[in-house]
Parts: sequence; C-alpha cells; structure tokens
Amino acid sequence: MKKSNQSVLVSKLFLLITAGVLWSCEGPIGPQGPPGQDGLDGVTIVGEVFEIIGDFTQSGNFGIRGEYGFDLVESDKVLIYRLGGVDQEGNDIWRLIPQVVFHQNGIFTYDYDFTFYDYSIFLTGDFDLNTLEPGFRNEQVFRVLIVPADRIDLRMDFLNHQAVLNLLGVDEEDIRRYPVGN
Repeated sequence: MKKSNQSVLVSKLFLLITAGVLWSCEGPIGPQGPPGQDGLDGVTIVGEVFEIIGDFTQSGNFGIRGEYGFDLVESDKVLIYRLGGVDQEGNDIWRLIPQVVFHQNGIFTYDYDFTFYDYSIFLTGDFDLNTLEPGFRNEQVFRVLIVPADRIDLRMDFLNHQAVLNLLGVDEEDIRRYPVGN
C-alpha cells in the first residue's frame, strides 16, 4: 500500500511540474502587423442635428418630407422634436414626437417615420385637418437628431432634448436650419 501512495504522489508531482513548464513557455513571436495611420485611433462617430421649418397642407398630404444628405447606419436612432413654444425665460420648449394633441375638434398627432436616406413628418387626426388653426400647421419648426448607436444610452430620458444634445456634444449655435417643401 505504501508503494502505491508514493507512485500516486510522484505522478501528481510530475503532472504539476509538466503543467508549470508548459504554461511558462512562449512560442515564437509572429510577424509585425501593418502600421496604422498616424494620429487616428479609430473612427469618430458624431451625431447630426438640424432644424427644418415647414407647412402642413392638404396638397402635401399634411406631411413634410426631406433627405438627410447622407446615409444613416442601420443602428442609428432618429429622434424628431417639435418646437412647442418658449418658457418664461425665453428658452425654447422642444417636445419629442410622436405628440398627441387634444384639440376642440378632436385628437390629432404629429408623427414621423424614417429610412436610411430620408424622413417624413406628418399629421394624422380624427377630424378634417384643414380646420386646424395656422399655428398648428404653418411654419412648424422641428429638430432632427441622429444618434449613433455607440452613443445610445437606454437609460437616458429621450424626452429631455437638452440632455440628448449634451450627449451628442452639440451646441445650439451649431445647429443648421433648413426650410423644407412639402
């Protein structure tokens, strides 16, 4: 019995030493990879923000359409805010759409959809949209924010327009404004 315990101990010791030697060995160093470009650590992806101004008319099917002028990446998120007025200090009030409005004639909604190339903002309602006052249809101002996927924080409150601008690193004075046809 004594001899078998010693042989088991020797076998375990031999296995331990062999494993230690194999782990400590390194193979030959491979060839050097191609050099990268100086000063570029990778792709910098920034969000785009721009304003559009347009009218909702019957001839335009109560919609505003436009193109970005660039292609979106499949994972980008498009957010559109409507200028709803100004507060007591004169600051713009931006409301994320879709936005439901309860009007004396019924209910209508500012809504949008988008593709990788263009967007569409439109009104839908349960009454004749021609009866809407001009303040709801004419010279409407919208902000289109394209948020790259690497900047999306699902815990963020996207209703907070200023927080999203801060996330994108965009200052008010840098936002371009475009009139849009129907």
